[in-house]
Amino acid sequence: MKIGVIGIALLGVASLVLVGCSSGFSDGGTVECNDTTIAEAVTGDPTFAEYVVTDYTCADGWAFAAANPAEGQMGALAMMIFEAEGQFWISKSAADVCGTYGDGSYPSDAMVPESLYEPACLAG
Repeated sequence: MKIGVIGIALLGVASLVLVGCSSGFSDGGTVECNDTTIAEAVTGDPTFAEYVVTDYTCADGWAFAAANPAEGQMGALAMMIFEAEGQFWISKSAADVCGTYGDGSYPSDAMVPESLYEPACLAG
C-alpha cells in the first residue's frame, strides 16, 4: 500500500513539473547573437548611440562588434567586446578580458574565446 501511495505521489509531482515547464513562463533565457541584439548592445552605450554595426562575431557566450558612426555623425570606428549575461550583452574592456599580451598568440589567461581573440584583442 505504501508503495502505491508513493508511486501516485511521484506521478503527481512529475505532472506538476511538466505543467510548470509548459506554462509559458520563462526564466529569461540567454541573449541571442543576431543583428538586433548586437546593435542594441552597441547603441545602448550613450557614447555609441549614433553608431551602426558593420560587423560582429559571436562565440561561446562572447561577442565582438565593429561599428562606425551613422551617416552624418562624427566619431571613429568602435570595436567592442561583450559577454552574454542572461538576456543581455554586457560590454567588457579588452584590458580585462584579453589576457596578458605576449607574442600575439592566444594567452592562457584570456577570457574571450580563442576564435574571437584576433579580431577582439589584436585589432586596433
